[in-house]
Amino acid sequence: MTKEEIIVQEVLNGAKQLMQQYGLKKTTMEDIAKSVGKSKSTLYYYFKDKEEIFDKVINLEMDEFFQTVKAAVNKQSNEIDMLKTYIVTKIKTLRDKTNLYRFAIENDLDGRINQEFTNLRNRYDNEEKKLLSTILTKGVNAKLFTNEITADIDTLSEVLVSCVRGIEMDIITNNKNKTLADKADLLVDVLIKGISK
Repeated sequence: MTKEEIIVQEVLNGAKQLMQQYGLKKTTMEDIAKSVGKSKSTLYYYFKDKEEIFDKVINLEMDEFFQTVKAAVNKQSNEIDMLKTYIVTKIKTLRDKTNLYRFAIENDLDGRINQEFTNLRNRYDNEEKKLLSTILTKGVNAKLFTNEITADIDTLSEVLVSCVRGIEMDIITNNKNKTLADKADLLVDVLIKGISK
């Protein structure tokens, strides 16, 4: 990493901690600068304002979140385990990121943050639909899933993303970490029974 990349990463890490702890409105550029041992002018050299920093923090967090889920899925040897891993890992990994996501949803600054978050969610929803379509198609080809779902794989993928998103929203907005994450296995079992041969 270059010196500039290291500084940017330090700023993003410091900002993430402060924003999780105090929220965007209460976090100032000065707070962020102090937390990373830099001057405010250094921050303004790299970022135009704290909202830009927040956008980058959310982008990095969501990239990391999706890559964690995708890596866990790719470690599995068959499509049933891939599907189970997708749902369970996604829900359980979310517990580590709940404060930041709850903050993004609850602290709407004239719709800007929620719009940015919504745009990111849409991008990742599309990536997840592709991942699920691939898993379901391979599962049908491997004769693990019924052939009857072939014509509806895209729709089924979209429904699965929406179902898991609903669980995520309950975890984020209603603080149902323990109960919903533990019920992820039940959702997987019902799903697998419904599409298995």
